[in-house]
Amino acid sequence: MNYYQRIQKAIDFIEDHLDQAITIELCAKEACMSISGFYRMFLSVVGYNAKEYIRMRRLTAAYYDLLQTEEGVLSAAIKYEYNSADSFTRAFKKQFGMLPSKVKSVTSQHGINEFARLNIMEKYFETGNKELEEKYPDIKVIKELDDMKVACFTYYGKDPEHHAFETMKKWANDNDVYFHDVSYRIFGYNHPDPSNVDDSQEIYGYEVCVTISDEQFLRLNDVPADFVTGTYDEVKRRILSGGKYAVMSVRRDDTGDIGSNIIAAWKRFVLWIGESKYLWGGSQYLEEHLGFSEKDNHIGCVDLYISIKEAPKDINSEKIKEVMPACRVAIFRSDGADSEIIAHECWKKALSFANENHLDDKICKIYQYNKGFDNRPPFFHIIMITLPEEFDEINCRSADSVLFDVFPGGAYMATYTSLEHLKETWMLMEKWRKETKTKPAKHQWVEEWYLENWSFPYKKIKVLYPIP
Repeated sequence: MNYYQRIQKAIDFIEDHLDQAITIELCAKEACMSISGFYRMFLSVVGYNAKEYIRMRRLTAAYYDLLQTEEGVLSAAIKYEYNSADSFTRAFKKQFGMLPSKVKSVTSQHGINEFARLNIMEKYFETGNKELEEKYPDIKVIKELDDMKVACFTYYGKDPEHHAFETMKKWANDNDVYFHDVSYRIFGYNHPDPSNVDDSQEIYGYEVCVTISDEQFLRLNDVPADFVTGTYDEVKRRILSGGKYAVMSVRRDDTGDIGSNIIAAWKRFVLWIGESKYLWGGSQYLEEHLGFSEKDNHIGCVDLYISIKEAPKDINSEKIKEVMPACRVAIFRSDGADSEIIAHECWKKALSFANENHLDDKICKIYQYNKGFDNRPPFFHIIMITLPEEFDEINCRSADSVLFDVFPGGAYMATYTSLEHLKETWMLMEKWRKETKTKPAKHQWVEEWYLENWSFPYKKIKVLYPIP
């Protein structure tokens, strides 16, 4: 149960007991929180503290009782837990600008400062696809998760979660921050993101983050901009980007283990997003750890957050089936830890070769492919240029930087896009494949880039998705 659902349970409890004695202790118990944690979280999520919410909801309920029934002022005061008619009248007039005895004489209720019941799920979560919601009732879409300032520590090696948590826990306790205090939020995630789930991998990085105050944030140094994996010498600061997220709660099994259930949940997310209107977003994937013992050991569940976004409306959705014939190609490849650098190197080699050998850009085509959207280094980038039949591979210029081979071609579903929307287009192609139940083909996916005189800027990009 995530924080929003916990606060909603407390709100539902309040609404069911507006005309009865309500204590913050009972509300906190309903939300499975400590009293101090409940105070902070309720204010953060609702925008009012719990006592304010109760007071304004009771006054609004009293207003409609006075308007729609024959109930008197004293009766309403007693019903909604006021000590006297005078104290009730003062509070009522402050909220509505009128005496409770004058409610029925008001000719119009327009502009009345009523305070409606709050539905956290409607306020913070998106709904609409009833079929998908029924099929995946455990996955909710948060409209907007706020940016969060956090302190973080990463460990890279075997069993990185344990090492990262122990170091982060020590730092937190030394700074009077405690994981079991629910006013703090505890997040963790793999380095790199678990977009390609692999439960056989033994060595990887794991980062643990805890939300902190502005003052604590300013005392820490930034996470290095070029960080990929490794171990920090000390705790750093980071801002976890907000945005639209899908969230799912994962519980422990009967033995207390939760790791296998987390892996299964990530795989379930993959199925869900393939059927939804969303695409993978660009923000950090998150595992929020809920439920800690007094010694700050994690004993509860985990909420998984995946960054999502809706497909841009200006992507050309028209798809055309075409068959690419086998052809002779010049192949250029670059490898390295930085995907942007190797892409630049590969393009430089390919375009230099085309210009030096006077290839006709109206006849020869240029294709590229790379590691895809897996952000785990090392990376590779490959560019192929189709060659005319009369091309002399032996005596051509810059032959030492190129491999000559035959590209086998095959059947493809093609659509046009831009570099800005290239990633989304590939995602939409995969969604199309699942929706049409097209079997994936094994031959190489490629992008055809249209250049003029072998130079940028490009004119357009064609995405070629392999099909049987």
